[in-house]
Amino acid sequence: MDWWSAGNIIAVLTALLGLGASLAAVWYERRPRSRQIGYRVQMAIRVGGGTRGGRTQAIFGLFSHLPGISDATLVLLRIENYGAQSITEADYTNGGAYGLTADVADLTVRGVVVIPDPGQEHLLGHFGAPDAIRYTDNVIYLPRVPLNPGQYYKLLVLLDGGGVGSDMKVRGGIRDGSIVETESVSVDDKPRKFSRPARLITVMLTVCVVVLACIILVPNEQRPPLGCAKGELTVAGSTAFAPVVQAVARRYEKECTGARITVDARGSEAGLRDVASSPSPDGKNIIAISDGRVNEGASPRLWGQAVARSLFALVVNEKVPVTNLTSDQLRSIFTGQITNWSQIDPRYSAPVQVMSRTTDSGTRISFDRLFITPNLEPAAVSAGCARDTSADREYCALSSTDEMVQKVATFPGGIGYMDLRAAKRSSHLRPIAIDGHQPMINDAGYRFVAIEYAYTYGKPVPGSLVDSFLTYLNTGPGRSNVSTDDDQPCYTPDNIQRCRG
Repeated sequence: MDWWSAGNIIAVLTALLGLGASLAAVWYERRPRSRQIGYRVQMAIRVGGGTRGGRTQAIFGLFSHLPGISDATLVLLRIENYGAQSITEADYTNGGAYGLTADVADLTVRGVVVIPDPGQEHLLGHFGAPDAIRYTDNVIYLPRVPLNPGQYYKLLVLLDGGGVGSDMKVRGGIRDGSIVETESVSVDDKPRKFSRPARLITVMLTVCVVVLACIILVPNEQRPPLGCAKGELTVAGSTAFAPVVQAVARRYEKECTGARITVDARGSEAGLRDVASSPSPDGKNIIAISDGRVNEGASPRLWGQAVARSLFALVVNEKVPVTNLTSDQLRSIFTGQITNWSQIDPRYSAPVQVMSRTTDSGTRISFDRLFITPNLEPAAVSAGCARDTSADREYCALSSTDEMVQKVATFPGGIGYMDLRAAKRSSHLRPIAIDGHQPMINDAGYRFVAIEYAYTYGKPVPGSLVDSFLTYLNTGPGRSNVSTDDDQPCYTPDNIQRCRG
């Protein structure tokens, strides 16, 4: 299979590696931890006047005359709940009243200040008794302080007898847990921008990006998409659906080199005649798009399949104030029984100037079938609406959607019908509601929706350009061109049953 190329395999493996690195980062931050007491020295500063190891500071005032202290050091020790579970007084396993000890080798403890977590001053209650903290020589005995995850307290310890480099250790026992020394950055140290795990994950993600970029940039033989075919094809028929077909045709030509597709929209009936009358094999390179299904038995040569549901609209000139027509009013207008807009809206008096389509239009066939039958539209008063726009009465038949847009926008009492996509192109005409329903493709109560059919000269031969283009339009990338507010493809779970109606 073409999919199992080296580039694709490397791309998938690289993507999986990147995903694994991201998941590892999340796990590292959220990994479960048992009960843990963490501690770290956040500050160790020599403040006394001793000379052990040589003078390294200039000391003034009381710090140079601390009574009974020859070589003083200040240490800030942080003790915290570093785990994922709360620690209670009962979780300390040391015998006696004290839960932890802190000791520093070769130094003597001279004094201790307890600093609680800001907002957690209640922790000081555990240090209230005179003997809550006890220190002898180099050891500090600490009480059993309950801590929720993340809570901490600090000890500012005054030491005597050595430099700042001595190690301080916290010892004790925690039920189902441990005591660990955590990392800390001293006051004057430059903090690392990335921790070791962060550096590792960053390197892995960078490698993934570089590898994927190389795969994209490496030249690759250009192959046409699966299912492409070469040759020439004509798509005739509906002028209403022509913009969609045109877009799909240009897209197919761009993706499938060697294919040339001509869109010749002159009306549904004209397109169907071209297909039915074309001799084989030329007729097999023509597709006719029809607004609606042809009558059973119209031609044994025609083979059709539903392509899309298209939304059509009744439109009026911008000067006509009517916003809704009932089916009966619509029928009366197009059969000549209503000739002035005042018969619908007494506030507006103007001749009704009706624009319809020629009899070979699939849009007209769908319109008549939905709203006019069993009545008939009258014969045109003027061919192509050539009379003056102020004529008392106008009824004409137009051969294309573009003509319909132009004429309805021109005649002040104009009314016509077209696909909603075309109606949106002009600001001089307005779509109106039918029986109280605005033109919306998903409104089950709106009736003016037609099924677009694609007809060919017999069933398309598999692998031919006709078969390839219809597949591209119905179920391939071209289907996205049909998915709009005005059209919906038939080959979707929601529409496949509707298109059979």
